[in-house]
Amino acid sequence: MIGVSGSGKTTWVNSHKQYIACSTDSVIEQLAELMGISYTEAFDYIQKKKKFDYITTKFFEKIHDCILNDKDFVIDRTHLKRHIRISLINELRSFAKEHGKNLELVGVSFELPKSTIFERLKKREKHSGKSIPKQVIQEQIDSFDIPTLDEGFDVIERIN
Repeated sequence: MIGVSGSGKTTWVNSHKQYIACSTDSVIEQLAELMGISYTEAFDYIQKKKKFDYITTKFFEKIHDCILNDKDFVIDRTHLKRHIRISLINELRSFAKEHGKNLELVGVSFELPKSTIFERLKKREKHSGKSIPKQVIQEQIDSFDIPTLDEGFDVIERIN
């Protein structure tokens, strides 16, 4: 998945149940539920306690399990920067090759108007209490590199 927060990535994932969803958000949501707090409070706790390494480790464990067991999966993160996507793709292909597996990597890129993103985020905040500051979203929009096949994808699906 590739796109700004609020662009529809998780909604897409939830409507494609044939894939195992891998996301750092789901690890944070599990922690929030376990602690009886909101997502935002759990995220703040993770930042304060510097627990992002733990979150990232759990995230990659799930991806590696999918690769090793030939399960179709989707990575639900923003992946806004080209160099981040290339690094991840290289890491996944290397892990797969090391274990005798082959990957077909499809990028799903959410390239929506800014007004649609802000509208969706407002609805999400009312519904779930999960909020992201407008400045953070604007920074994401400004830093979004449109994905290209030369990053290592086999296919790119664009959602406008």
